[in-house]
Amino acid sequence: MKEQFIVYCENVLDLRNASLSDEFYYQSLPLCLIDSVFSINVRYTSVKNVLKRYSMHYDLPLFRSRDSSYPSIESQHTISELHENMKKYGVEDFARYIFQNNCRTSSRAGILKAEAVYLWAKTLMKYDINAFQDVSKLSDEIEAEVRTIKGQGTGITWNYFRMLSGDDSFCKPDRQLLRFISSAMKRNISDVSEAQEVMNEAVGYLIKSYPNMTVRLLDHTIWKHMSKGGSPCTKQ
Repeated sequence: MKEQFIVYCENVLDLRNASLSDEFYYQSLPLCLIDSVFSINVRYTSVKNVLKRYSMHYDLPLFRSRDSSYPSIESQHTISELHENMKKYGVEDFARYIFQNNCRTSSRAGILKAEAVYLWAKTLMKYDINAFQDVSKLSDEIEAEVRTIKGQGTGITWNYFRMLSGDDSFCKPDRQLLRFISSAMKRNISDVSEAQEVMNEAVGYLIKSYPNMTVRLLDHTIWKHMSKGGSPCTKQ
């Protein structure tokens, strides 16, 4: 089955020219958090708009240079500052006037995505995670706590947060990725852990031909292919 997926990727994707997009080079960790929460089940343009509104309101740079490592802590907007900004307004007003987005984590009994961001931030602060330099402290314990927040239970948002904050070993098993993997494997793949396993095994082989390949990069290459309107089985 692994070989089947690998051949499929090589036939459908432009792996030789694979690259990460701007969102993997945010200037500050709170931007990774906002992106990861707001990106679920929406067009990505709406996520970009939320981030633009937040960064413009607080006069924050969105991105760092692609060839740079993490920015200095002093130059970063922190998780605690995000939390404090939201606390001053209140979650509902922050969603309405700053994010200008009232989307919920689920259409059924979901909470505002803004509230999910606030609760995420509160949890990260509890474990002293404020800037990129702190992400090495992310743990299974923190993940378990984050996944108790409404709409975060699948672990997809957690994986994406890890990816945006610099971890090359995670994929984001959203509908796009699961659809692509299912097409390649010719069976339904709906489990997050199974998708991660398939991606891990594929990269272990692909890296021989594509030295820069990572799980994160393969995931993003698939996402770009699918989001441009490509069917799972059509090379762009």
